[in-house]
Amino acid sequence: MTTTICQRAITLLVITCFLLTSCMSLHDVQLPASDQPTATPAVKVGEIVEVTTRDGEKKRFAVTAVEADALVGQDVRVAYKDMTSLKVERSAAEKPTKIALIIIGGVLLVGALVLASGGGGSSGY
Repeated sequence: MTTTICQRAITLLVITCFLLTSCMSLHDVQLPASDQPTATPAVKVGEIVEVTTRDGEKKRFAVTAVEADALVGQDVRVAYKDMTSLKVERSAAEKPTKIALIIIGGVLLVGALVLASGGGGSSGY
Protein backbone atom coordinates (compact mmCIF):
# COMPACT_ATOMS: atom_id res chain seq x y z
CA MET A 1 0.00 0.00 0.00
CA THR A 2 2.83 2.40 0.89
CA THR A 3 4.54 1.77 -2.43
CA THR A 4 1.36 2.66 -4.33
CA ILE A 5 0.94 5.98 -2.50
CA CYS A 6 4.59 6.83 -2.99
CA GLN A 7 4.48 5.91 -6.69
CA ARG A 8 1.38 8.04 -7.22
CA ALA A 9 2.91 11.02 -5.42
CA ILE A 10 6.14 10.77 -7.43
CA THR A 11 4.18 10.43 -10.68
CA LEU A 12 2.15 13.53 -9.78
CA LEU A 13 5.34 15.46 -9.00
CA VAL A 14 6.96 14.47 -12.31
CA ILE A 15 3.85 15.42 -14.31
CA THR A 16 3.66 18.76 -12.52
CA CYS A 17 7.32 19.49 -13.32
CA PHE A 18 6.76 18.75 -17.01
CA LEU A 19 3.68 20.94 -17.15
CA LEU A 20 5.43 23.83 -15.40
CA THR A 21 8.39 23.85 -17.72
CA SER A 22 6.27 23.77 -20.86
CA CYS A 23 3.64 26.39 -19.99
CA MET A 24 3.65 29.34 -22.32
CA SER A 25 1.57 32.45 -21.95
CA LEU A 26 1.33 35.88 -23.49
CA HIS A 27 2.51 38.83 -21.40
CA ASP A 28 1.74 42.47 -22.16
CA VAL A 29 4.78 44.54 -23.02
CA GLN A 30 4.79 48.32 -22.71
CA LEU A 31 5.18 50.07 -26.03
CA PRO A 32 7.70 52.92 -26.30
CA ALA A 33 6.15 56.36 -25.93
CA SER A 34 6.19 58.62 -28.97
CA ASP A 35 8.36 61.11 -27.05
CA GLN A 36 11.03 58.41 -26.54
CA PRO A 37 12.24 57.67 -30.07
CA THR A 38 15.26 55.65 -28.93
CA ALA A 39 13.39 53.40 -26.48
CA THR A 40 12.59 49.84 -27.53
CA PRO A 41 10.16 47.40 -25.90
CA ALA A 42 11.37 44.56 -23.68
CA VAL A 43 11.40 42.01 -26.49
CA LYS A 44 14.32 39.81 -27.50
CA VAL A 45 15.24 38.27 -30.83
CA GLY A 46 13.73 34.79 -31.05
CA GLU A 47 10.69 35.51 -28.90
CA ILE A 48 7.19 35.03 -30.29
CA VAL A 49 5.08 38.19 -30.26
CA GLU A 50 1.46 39.04 -30.94
CA VAL A 51 0.97 42.56 -32.23
CA THR A 52 -2.35 44.36 -32.66
CA THR A 53 -2.11 47.21 -35.13
CA ARG A 54 -4.13 50.43 -35.24
CA ASP A 55 -6.38 48.99 -37.95
CA GLY A 56 -7.26 46.03 -35.66
CA GLU A 57 -5.14 43.44 -37.45
CA LYS A 58 -3.36 40.86 -35.28
CA LYS A 59 0.04 39.60 -36.33
CA ARG A 60 1.91 36.76 -34.66
CA PHE A 61 5.55 36.17 -35.51
CA ALA A 62 9.00 35.26 -34.22
CA VAL A 63 11.16 38.35 -33.76
CA THR A 64 14.24 38.35 -35.98
CA ALA A 65 15.32 41.93 -35.19
CA VAL A 66 14.44 44.67 -32.71
CA GLU A 67 14.97 47.98 -34.48
CA ALA A 68 14.79 51.48 -33.05
CA ASP A 69 11.39 52.08 -34.67
CA ALA A 70 9.97 48.61 -35.38
CA LEU A 71 9.85 44.90 -34.63
CA VAL A 72 10.90 42.67 -37.50
CA GLY A 73 10.00 39.07 -38.25
CA GLN A 74 10.29 36.91 -41.33
CA ASP A 75 8.36 38.79 -44.06
CA VAL A 76 6.88 41.17 -41.43
CA ARG A 77 7.87 44.57 -40.08
CA VAL A 78 5.63 46.50 -37.71
CA ALA A 79 6.48 50.02 -36.58
CA TYR A 80 5.89 50.78 -32.89
CA LYS A 81 3.77 53.78 -33.86
CA ASP A 82 1.36 51.42 -35.69
CA MET A 83 0.91 49.14 -32.65
CA THR A 84 -1.94 49.39 -30.17
CA SER A 85 -0.82 46.38 -28.14
CA LEU A 86 2.19 44.12 -27.93
CA LYS A 87 2.32 40.76 -26.18
CA VAL A 88 5.27 38.43 -25.90
CA GLU A 89 5.08 34.68 -25.33
CA ARG A 90 7.12 33.64 -22.35
CA SER A 91 7.45 30.31 -20.62
CA ALA A 92 7.06 29.55 -16.95
CA ALA A 93 10.70 28.42 -17.02
CA GLU A 94 11.64 32.10 -16.95
CA LYS A 95 10.41 32.18 -13.37
CA PRO A 96 12.81 29.70 -11.76
CA THR A 97 11.98 30.74 -8.19
CA LYS A 98 8.32 29.84 -8.62
CA ILE A 99 9.17 26.50 -10.21
CA ALA A 100 11.75 25.70 -7.51
CA LEU A 101 9.22 26.41 -4.75
CA ILE A 102 6.62 24.17 -6.38
CA ILE A 103 9.13 21.34 -6.81
CA ILE A 104 10.32 21.67 -3.20
CA GLY A 105 6.70 21.67 -2.05
CA GLY A 106 6.07 18.52 -4.09
CA VAL A 107 9.09 16.76 -2.59
CA LEU A 108 7.92 17.71 0.91
CA LEU A 109 4.45 16.38 0.07
CA VAL A 110 5.90 13.04 -1.08
CA GLY A 111 7.95 12.84 2.12
CA ALA A 112 4.91 13.61 4.26
CA LEU A 113 2.86 10.94 2.47
CA VAL A 114 5.58 8.35 3.02
CA LEU A 115 5.87 9.22 6.71
CA ALA A 116 2.09 9.22 7.17
CA SER A 117 1.77 5.80 5.63
CA GLY A 118 4.19 4.22 8.08
CA GLY A 119 7.54 5.02 6.52
CA GLY A 120 7.58 2.07 4.15
CA GLY A 121 10.28 -0.56 3.94
CA SER A 122 8.42 -3.01 6.20
CA SER A 123 8.60 -6.60 5.03
CA GLY A 124 5.73 -7.72 7.24
CA TYR A 125 7.71 -10.49 9.02
